[in-house]
Amino acid sequence: MIGEKIWVEKGFQTSINIAYDLNNENKVKSFIPTMSSIDVIEDVILSTSVQERGRARILIGAYGRGKSHIVLMLMSLLFKKDITLFSVLLNKIREQNPKLYGFVTDYINSDKKLLPIIISGSSTSITQSFLSALQTALKNENLTDLMPETNFKAAVNTIELWKDSYHDTYDKFVSELNVPINDFIVSLKEYDVSAYEKFDKLYPTLTSGSAFNPFIGFDVVELYEKVVDKLKGKGFNGVYIIYDEFSKYLESSIANATISDIKLLQDFAEKCDRSGDKQMHLMLISHKDIANYIDKNLPKDKVDGWRGVSGRFKHINLHNNFSQMYEIISAVIRKDSDFWTDFCQKNETRFNDLIERFKANGILDKNDDAAAQTAVKGCYPLHPISTFILPRLSEKVAQNERTLFTFLSSDNKHTLTAFLENAKGDFPMLTPDYVYDYFEPLLRKEPYTSEIHKLYETTSKVLQKLNEDSLATKIIKTISLIYIVEQFEKLPPIKDMIVDIFRDSVSDVKVIDDVLTELIEKDCIVYLKRSNGYLKIKESSGVDISAEIQNVIEKTKQTLSVKDILNKSSFDSYMYPTAYNDEMEITRYFDFTFIDSTEFFSVTDWGRKIENLSADGVVYAIIPRSTEEIEQIRENTKSGSSNHNRIIFVVPIRFIDIEKIAFEFNAVTILKDQVSDDELLSDEYDIYIEDLEEVISRYILSFTRPETGEAEYFWNGVKQPFKRKAQISAKLSDICVATYPNTPVINNESINKDSLPTVAINSRSKLISALLENELNVNLGLAGTGQDVSFMRSTLIQTGILSNEQVKPVLTLTPEDRNMANTLREIQEFFNDANANEGQNFKDLYDRLILPEFGYGMKKGVIPIYIAVVLHFFKKYLVIKNRNKEVKITADILNSINENPKDFTAFMEDWNEDKSTYIDSLEDLFSDYVISKEKDYNTFTYVVSAMSRWYMSLPKYAKDLKTIYKGKNSSPERIHTAQVKFIGSLKQTDINAREYLFEKLFDIYGYKEFTINIVDNIRSSKATFDHAKNGLIKHLINDVKDIFKSNQADNATLTSIIKDFIERLRPTTLSYLFPNEEHKVLQLMSSIGNDEKTFIERLAKSVTDLRIDDWTADTISQFIVQLEQIKKSILEYDLTTAQVDNSAVNSNSYKVTFIGKDGKEVVKSFDKTTYSDRGKLLYNEIATALNEMGQSISEQEKRQILMEFIEKMCWGGI
Repeated sequence: MIGEKIWVEKGFQTSINIAYDLNNENKVKSFIPTMSSIDVIEDVILSTSVQERGRARILIGAYGRGKSHIVLMLMSLLFKKDITLFSVLLNKIREQNPKLYGFVTDYINSDKKLLPIIISGSSTSITQSFLSALQTALKNENLTDLMPETNFKAAVNTIELWKDSYHDTYDKFVSELNVPINDFIVSLKEYDVSAYEKFDKLYPTLTSGSAFNPFIGFDVVELYEKVVDKLKGKGFNGVYIIYDEFSKYLESSIANATISDIKLLQDFAEKCDRSGDKQMHLMLISHKDIANYIDKNLPKDKVDGWRGVSGRFKHINLHNNFSQMYEIISAVIRKDSDFWTDFCQKNETRFNDLIERFKANGILDKNDDAAAQTAVKGCYPLHPISTFILPRLSEKVAQNERTLFTFLSSDNKHTLTAFLENAKGDFPMLTPDYVYDYFEPLLRKEPYTSEIHKLYETTSKVLQKLNEDSLATKIIKTISLIYIVEQFEKLPPIKDMIVDIFRDSVSDVKVIDDVLTELIEKDCIVYLKRSNGYLKIKESSGVDISAEIQNVIEKTKQTLSVKDILNKSSFDSYMYPTAYNDEMEITRYFDFTFIDSTEFFSVTDWGRKIENLSADGVVYAIIPRSTEEIEQIRENTKSGSSNHNRIIFVVPIRFIDIEKIAFEFNAVTILKDQVSDDELLSDEYDIYIEDLEEVISRYILSFTRPETGEAEYFWNGVKQPFKRKAQISAKLSDICVATYPNTPVINNESINKDSLPTVAINSRSKLISALLENELNVNLGLAGTGQDVSFMRSTLIQTGILSNEQVKPVLTLTPEDRNMANTLREIQEFFNDANANEGQNFKDLYDRLILPEFGYGMKKGVIPIYIAVVLHFFKKYLVIKNRNKEVKITADILNSINENPKDFTAFMEDWNEDKSTYIDSLEDLFSDYVISKEKDYNTFTYVVSAMSRWYMSLPKYAKDLKTIYKGKNSSPERIHTAQVKFIGSLKQTDINAREYLFEKLFDIYGYKEFTINIVDNIRSSKATFDHAKNGLIKHLINDVKDIFKSNQADNATLTSIIKDFIERLRPTTLSYLFPNEEHKVLQLMSSIGNDEKTFIERLAKSVTDLRIDDWTADTISQFIVQLEQIKKSILEYDLTTAQVDNSAVNSNSYKVTFIGKDGKEVVKSFDKTTYSDRGKLLYNEIATALNEMGQSISEQEKRQILMEFIEKMCWGGI
């Protein structure tokens, strides 16, 4: 059997533990040197002589790279110095590097040696690790007497002293520990930092507060230095410290490491590099660089500290030289020489076929026959693909218990040894599926979020559907490994590769094809990607996806087009004129759009086709329907019938039928959206989507990337010699230079674009508001370094529009920059042409500044600023209307214009001296209502706003005035019709200022043309309405005097007449509460003073329940009638009381007496009346409320409450 003639080198063991194997000669002898390991040995051994090479290193390499074995060999060289152990290594060194061979043999034969100190990576304390390792190393060499006193040792001695001489202290210490005393002492002897910290904390409680500090400034690095000093006398040149499995320490403890631990490593590295002839070397062994372990959540001081550690160590990386790994594998697999010679002769054809086959597909180097021989013959019975996969897989997933070396050497299931024991046939080979089986436990333990674990999960589920030892199972495992190692450029998961791998395992390669076909079409667990022919493992949902796709295509194909699907695909649908954009500090772009040939041939006017385009131009990629159509498209573009300065056409060189792929892609996308709750089916659809996306992406790239050589480019009928995308960009730049010769340079991309974020709009608004001020503030009122200041500098100062901004800002409409001056001139001409009758729509201005045909091509983000610059000079005579409604000229309005310019129109008033006088006169006339800030809006608006505020300040009586009241005995005087129309015109809430001041007012007063005389008319009208209320009160005073006058003289005052009337009344009349509340008027009359105007206003309110401000002409008549009736009722009652005996008790009346605030008795009387229904309701509610209170309040309180209500009502109501 072949297992008896081929075996694994017995001295080659599974894994290395440097500390345990240092004296294991078999491990040393079994070392298989490679070039990379010799490089490491050279670097280290030279550092024992040449200090400049550095003595602090970090050795970095993945699992299974042989780091520990290299270090074991190094330590043996530096310490054991038995030349018989190194014969294999020395022979290899002599072949590769004779000078190094001489240096190494000289070192071995010299009396130099270093003491190896091996640190384990398990401890969480670096201090403890260094001290424990040092003690162990000295103990192994019987040199413990060299170990200096430490604070740990001092703590142990102190405890022993307490035990011997201070029993109470010792007993108290033991009781406080909460751990067995012997265990605690062992921890201290092992340099356990937490144990020492506990001792240090308890010590003051046992010694009256004194601190335990036996070694002030104790330093681990200095301690090592002392040991090295003493070692010189024991035949050692120094120490070589190996921190094995340092990566384990980083994985478990980097977050908890103290700053002192980090500093210890930094100090140690520095001390090693300066150690001179008292040598100190330190090597950290790690799977990855320290930077890869630094958690982003670590505090900054720790992050900086660990980076400092990494920077102090020389990095030695064991690189991925897989051909050297083949040498190691070959050296491990031993063959019986006689058998092997005979075997190679018999199977020469097979071996040659394997070599040629895998050279042809790139697995083996075509130019390196020796390496190919090693990989195929040397590594036999490993299949060449297994040899290729092993080191790469080991590097990705290997751990201590399973690596490339354990696969080769251990006796476990699915190892090379196990294969050899059971190998059958005359030419057995260990195929990749066997490798999968060995590493499967590691694949299972990969983090569940990793791609490897996800692939393993899918593979496991698929394998459950297949026979365990079938060819299908082997193929699935192999495909899985190919995806895990991800070396697709050499080992792609394609049919041909699978056939090459297993053709030696079957009698006919058709068997492999049949199995693959069944896996793809019947079992649906392998998907054949159309984008690259890759085979991909997938878990089948049981749904016939192909049928589902076809059903959707049939339903949607009538409403779909290939161009729409392509244009919606994920690709960069813009092309940029980079050179132009950089020079002009602007972002212009061309749309990249697919159109089909039908659309291309149907367009007769390409200018109209792109007139509403947001982009600066367009690159059309034309999709032909056949090979013949490509030539027709090419001839059409060359003929010039499709010429346009801002259009480039892309025509494919060869026809590719993309329609089916596009429709399938659209269908799968729809299907996936419908099964979001079915994870398995959704994942299966994802495989289709990913593949079809790749096909579509490649098709799109054939148009967008000239370097593919798949398309031709035409501009204005001429084929363009584009070989790379940068040339397209250069052509687009040329087009932009020709199209936009008038574009001003504005060096600020944050505003020089069409669409601004809200923050930028707010900053721009601040700048616009400053420009609209009548008087410019220093620095336009802007301060600091905000975005608004940045906008000011780039759009105004750097363009030469604003100068002297720090002292007295000056704006100019004619800056030196020609293009900027032309831009401002366009805006000026727009306003100059906006005559008062027709105006100018802002869309015309925006078209001129934006559209390509005018040559400016400005971005909308900057336009409001330059409009504001011109408005600073023009707004005095300008009106802006939004749908025929005048608006104030503010930053908000300019922002609104920028969004929808067609909604706004500008009107420029033809100004002269008389119009200035007119406006100034109105401002003076309504000066009390003018707000100065509103003058910033424009010349007219603030005046109309002031007139509106005046109107709003008038009482209602004045606003509604049609006639002027002249007294109750005279007829009212009618107000002039023009004045009525004037006051009525101000009732409108939205008044167009220019139209109102220069048209409507002149119509109201009957003027056919402008005249300054209208100011007199307006002044007269204003006076009429200003004096309306006071004029009414004046006549009401005379009316009231006339009503209450008796025999007084004609010149008697209203106060005198009213007082005389009150004095003539009897006391009982004055105290009587009249049914119609005439007593309220009597109370008001009784308190009359000398302010007749105030009295009349109060009297008017008392009689009519309306203030005079709210009166109408009818209210005046009502007031006179009601006042006369009140007088009549009072006098009739007064006459009645004079005829009745006051001492008689009237059972139909009430008399209430109480003491007023002045201490005098007050008597009020009133007649009884019959309850109304509402009155009964009120009575019942009061009675109920009193009953519900019960005894919670006293009867006296109840009376008090009721009497207070009665008293208030006697004085005029509650």
